[in-house]
Amino acid sequence: MKELLKIIAGYDGITLQEMDSVSLLNRMDFKYVFSNLLLPEILERIKPDYRILTIGKDREFSYLSLYYDTPDNKLYLDHHNGKVNRYKVRFRAYQESNLYFLEIKYKTKNGRTIKKRIKTPKLETRLTEESKKFIYENSPMAPESLEPKVYTSFNRLTLVNNKLTERITIDYNLYFENGHVHKDLPKLAIAEVKKDNSNGNDSCISQVLDEMGIPPRGLSKYCIGRVLTDDSVKYNRFKESLLIFDKISNHNDFS
Repeated sequence: MKELLKIIAGYDGITLQEMDSVSLLNRMDFKYVFSNLLLPEILERIKPDYRILTIGKDREFSYLSLYYDTPDNKLYLDHHNGKVNRYKVRFRAYQESNLYFLEIKYKTKNGRTIKKRIKTPKLETRLTEESKKFIYENSPMAPESLEPKVYTSFNRLTLVNNKLTERITIDYNLYFENGHVHKDLPKLAIAEVKKDNSNGNDSCISQVLDEMGIPPRGLSKYCIGRVLTDDSVKYNRFKESLLIFDKISNHNDFS
């Protein structure tokens, strides 16, 4: 961790205001899973091409999310079954800045992710009328049919390329719990490349990860959290991801 902090201290910073032009609420996503032991090498190699989100003196941030779904797990099963035009509903807390949002993510049939959100005063375990209205207006879901399912927490680094066309999030120290069962994945890191187009060839980090033998993988922290904390849910589609997590967590495999 000391090595990681030393490397990110050497990055040029970017403010939240400067990042406004690269919010990418309508985007293409590419996700990568690897051992967090590789983070120092990756960050060192891509440093000339990216700046890091900096708020005050902070460059590493803590996130807490609460995902909602129906009693019969429709949103989870839509993802598991590979359905296009699917949704996620979550609250997210940005803990250092004490900000809370209700977010709706929509994955289109073309693979684009469209995100809409509103500020909330807190992370809600019961939907307020304002939150119900937002869900009703921005999704096909009946708000009354939704209930909390799983919490996720993690630490995050956010990078923006020098051209302001790409945003990278790198999550680690992942933890999941549903009020009864908890599971942490302390050796795992997940990088997500967020772009306004589907061309990954001009992404420095994608090129570096490819050279290191780390391929992009379909992945959802919500779905993985459900599988790890609820043994009653169907998980055939995620078996490969679970095997990779196990290799990294228990056998020190890097990717």
